[in-house]
Amino acid sequence: MILPTKSIKMQYSLLNCGAIILDKLDDSDTVSAIWEKVSTEDALNNYDKFVVTMDFLYMVGAIDYNNGLIVRCQNDKRDQEQ
Repeated sequence: MILPTKSIKMQYSLLNCGAIILDKLDDSDTVSAIWEKVSTEDALNNYDKFVVTMDFLYMVGAIDYNNGLIVRCQNDKRDQEQ
């Protein structure tokens, strides 16, 4: 599900879905605002897939939750924490 396989096309993998969300994410947005932006994408055809993708992005350090907003993490911030 994370990576494409023989039975999961690249467009439906979490890597691609995460890229779609990151592409549409401005400096910071609410979860509902992000869903509004990406809900028309074929790869993110339901809210469950959207939530799993958001979880994936949080786990890999691509996004963070700050005061009710989802923010895109910068590489230098992750480097400083290590």
